[in-house]
Amino acid sequence: MKKVSIIGIIIIIFTIFACIILNNGGKADALYLLNWGEYIDEELLIKFEEETGVPVIEETVTSSETMYQKITAGTTAYDVAIPGDYMVTKMYNEGLLYEIETQSDLYPNLKEYATMFNDDLTKIRNDNMSDTMTYCMPYFWGAYSMVYSTRKPDVASVVANNGFKALFDRSLYTSNVNLGMYSTARWALSAYLMSNGINPNEENIDDAKAVSDIKKASFNVWGDDQLKRKTATGDLDVIFTQLGDFFDAVYLSLEEGLDTQSDNGLGLDGLEFNVCVPETTAAFFDAMVIPTTSKNTALANKFIDFMLDSDNAYQNALAIGYSPTLKSVIDLFETDKDELYFEDEEDSSRNVTLGDLCEKYPVYLNPLVNSKNVYLFEPKESAYMTRCETIVNQAKASVNTESNAGTVVCFTVLGTALAGVATYGGFKGYKYYKKRKKVNG
Repeated sequence: MKKVSIIGIIIIIFTIFACIILNNGGKADALYLLNWGEYIDEELLIKFEEETGVPVIEETVTSSETMYQKITAGTTAYDVAIPGDYMVTKMYNEGLLYEIETQSDLYPNLKEYATMFNDDLTKIRNDNMSDTMTYCMPYFWGAYSMVYSTRKPDVASVVANNGFKALFDRSLYTSNVNLGMYSTARWALSAYLMSNGINPNEENIDDAKAVSDIKKASFNVWGDDQLKRKTATGDLDVIFTQLGDFFDAVYLSLEEGLDTQSDNGLGLDGLEFNVCVPETTAAFFDAMVIPTTSKNTALANKFIDFMLDSDNAYQNALAIGYSPTLKSVIDLFETDKDELYFEDEEDSSRNVTLGDLCEKYPVYLNPLVNSKNVYLFEPKESAYMTRCETIVNQAKASVNTESNAGTVVCFTVLGTALAGVATYGGFKGYKYYKKRKKVNG
């Protein structure tokens, strides 16, 4: 008990000390990294510290918007941040990024930036973000996708043949399906637009029609990270998500032994869910940037160069599970095809190699291998984001109240018309309403 108390005191003191350092803007003899949670192999941070003799102080957030707020607040001297592509554009346009030293002999990996990344990713950058090519270096990437259960016979074919329309048109299915949508408003609206062949950045849309159409989808669950889990276990049949979430679900499902509960085999064969990146979709990538808050741009450039080293990037991809951006890392995956992706020390028949993973899911190494019309989300002003929230909230509210609305109206009218039996009718109506509410959650 005394030991726990001492450890607790040490943690509190360390936390206070770290907060003081961050609030004082940091020191130049440390690298301040602003990152997403669990988005880097911690062993690489230790390796970088050993090579440079400089500590890495990492702060994590849950969105690019939070990164932007922290950087513009100016209270911490962040040296490297890893925002999403659209936030890179926003920060570049506002003069919040330093140019990366791509021509310095001190940083050999940065000199290959024009040809070192996946060709499809490079084309997307050239087409949409050519001005930022030397201001950001892609970290991981992917595409917006659908994860679907393979338990019902028609789901896979409906998803493959209809793209994102499979999320919004229940008449396409012969069976009753459970659908899930991310609560992120812009994602939901973008999925709806792409399901109709419309650029997800289009602002000239009919809001009322969008509300009505999204409402008709009658999504069983609006959520976030739990959606992939519910699809893996069969509670949902089709969901909208990012490709990285699918591979998270694959690894977690193997760890939990979900494959052993299937009659289809073990390992990847035993997982009863799959992924589809439609022909029309939006790509995304997170990128390493140097914010103008940096007090040590030389160290920041060195860190980015370090993370773009083929062996380091390969190690990071194996640890994190998202699609690698470097051609050299893709080559390593193909060369080391017998390397274990997942290992069961007690039952080797469940083992999954890198070759198994890439053969079953070609979209891991090239997320756009099956896609023809690919967009990239553009940065939007707050008014548009509020508009997205309004559309989605109205659609969600309509769905949530639809099952009870008719009942409530009927009892209201009945109570007015039949005043003589209002007490009895109201009592029966209330019990019925409560029962329906309980059934519908």
